Amino acid sequence: MTVWLISAVTLVWICGGITAKAEESTAAEEVEETAAESKAAEDTLCIVIDPGHGGENLGGEYEDYTEKEMTLVVAKAMKEELEKYEGVTVYLTRDGDQELSLEERCEFAESVHADFLFCLHFNLSEHHTLFGAECWVSAYGENYSKGYSFANVEMELLQQLGIYSRGIKTRLGSKGLDYYGIIRHATKRDIPCVLIEHCHLDHDNDKPFYDHDEKLKGFGRLDAAAAAQYFNLSSAELGTDYSNYQNLAVDVPTDVVKPDDTEPEFCAIEVLEQNADNGDVTVQVSAADKDSGMLYYAYSYDGGESFSGLFPWPDRSCDTFSFTMQVPPRVVPRIVVNAYNGYDLFTASNVVSLPAMDYKTPEEIAEELAEKEALKSASDQVSSTKNESEDAMADNGAKQAEDDRFFLVMCAACVLLALGMTVSMVMILHGRGRKRRRRRRKR
Repeated sequence: MTVWLISAVTLVWICGGITAKAEESTAAEEVEETAAESKAAEDTLCIVIDPGHGGENLGGEYEDYTEKEMTLVVAKAMKEELEKYEGVTVYLTRDGDQELSLEERCEFAESVHADFLFCLHFNLSEHHTLFGAECWVSAYGENYSKGYSFANVEMELLQQLGIYSRGIKTRLGSKGLDYYGIIRHATKRDIPCVLIEHCHLDHDNDKPFYDHDEKLKGFGRLDAAAAAQYFNLSSAELGTDYSNYQNLAVDVPTDVVKPDDTEPEFCAIEVLEQNADNGDVTVQVSAADKDSGMLYYAYSYDGGESFSGLFPWPDRSCDTFSFTMQVPPRVVPRIVVNAYNGYDLFTASNVVSLPAMDYKTPEEIAEELAEKEALKSASDQVSSTKNESEDAMADNGAKQAEDDRFFLVMCAACVLLALGMTVSMVMILHGRGRKRRRRRRKR
């Protein structure tokens, strides 16, 4: 029994030793594997893409479009394209219709050690007047510098696509922190973040860029190309090498980069030409804003009671340009122009009064021509009817004359016949008289 117990203890001790060594070996392997993963993670760029909204948070809704669905299409296309580049790991904050708080999205980005967070959105404006794309970045330190540098690449590509640029901007809340929660929570975790508003859903200028899923996927591929350029990535699969791409150098600000909260410094207009024959008025506009530059303009011909829609500022690097507007007929023009800066604040110009424009519009001219054509057609119809009537009368007259001649001939024939018959009767009676006289003589 004693021998058996000793053998059993010995066996347990041996097995325990083997198990301990095995566990030690496994633990060592796990440590090595974790270290290898950590080293690989350090060598790999980590990008997190956040499709805006989700779940009950629909985002913008316009006609048949819902923002939460559109951003997910863009985000998946961006991820798929970025994963074709070497040395990059890509995550989505949501891959379905999940509802996440802004903080949860940033916590996820922090958990995977994100090098950059891209937040994808589409825009709407209160009065459905604005159009174009814009990027929002943090107003603080390196996050501003890195965000602005990437946004510069993004906006260049969006402009090449044909979308008007509304610029790269910061926005602060009432406490002086970044206004947009996704940027604020990312900045708190020292993760550079850019919020991309690809275009406006509620403006005809932008609709051609998003009205099909393939176009939304195109946005995703464009966003991926912007990230690849910014991070100097290469892709053998795509045959693309951005390793030598030069990003815009943006100094790290020492203070908060505040948004522009003032209107343009000035706006002045001068009428260069007035054409009273068609209502065209050529106006020269001069305006400037040293903080955020010029963005749109709108004009009025009734002294500011009503305005045209917004037009893009033709050359953002130039303060002066001219355009031609048309004043309706029988209006005394009082021209005024509103000039808008990068934050949609405007300054009104001086008012220029002009002589009345008493001309006829193409529609009125066309209407007059139509009336003249109608009158001419009616006149031609009357003339044609008159001519037909005269021809008929002439035909009737000729027939009547012929009938009259026939009647006269018949009358003459009847007279001659009657005369002939009378002469014949006279001659017959005369012959009988002679015969009686002869008979008397013979007696």
